[in-house]
Amino acid sequence: MNETQNAILESFQMLAANKALLARVIDCFPYPIQIYAPDGTSVLVNRAGGVPCD
Repeated sequence: MNETQNAILESFQMLAANKALLARVIDCFPYPIQIYAPDGTSVLVNRAGGVPCD
């Protein structure tokens, strides 16, 4: 990987380590995201731009 890709990967790894921050980022992301548990249960659905984030 190049330097830019490594920097992006490190940013996502640090974000994943902070679950509350990751949930906030996903919630405010302007595109639909749905997270599933291994058993197929939906555990998180973001606002997808429908509601402004604080």
